[in-house]
Amino acid sequence: MKINELEQGLDRYGGDLTRWPPALRAEAETLAADDRTAAAILGVAARLDGALARAMQPMTLDAALMGRIAAGLGNGIGHDVAVRPTRRLVAWAGAAMAAFLVTGYAVGLALPVSQGEDAFASLMFGDGTTSSDSGTATDSGSVL
Repeated sequence: MKINELEQGLDRYGGDLTRWPPALRAEAETLAADDRTAAAILGVAARLDGALARAMQPMTLDAALMGRIAAGLGNGIGHDVAVRPTRRLVAWAGAAMAAFLVTGYAVGLALPVSQGEDAFASLMFGDGTTSSDSGTATDSGSVL
């Protein structure tokens, strides 16, 4: 077994060699005994598996923990958060303002230009022509 095969085995079976197939386990143990790099890789994988196993254990929920949670809800922790102007906030606000300005300019260029009328007004309120096919007058082309 080579180091890249060991890494593939670790990806597939994990850092606990007892979960490996017996033939691969024997090869991995032999490689780890002969090569310091392989032993270090195997140690890191075992520590990672242990950390993941501890992180996945269910949390014990007792009355004391529930009391601390309830007390934290009652004293207003986290409710009085104020946004302070920072350089990052000002930069993001300026970038957003510039983006809206460019977008508004592009939309203004894309709107159709009517003969002698305001393009936005004709888009929102129609061009003033009505069609009355069924006896009811409807404005053609208005959004509102």
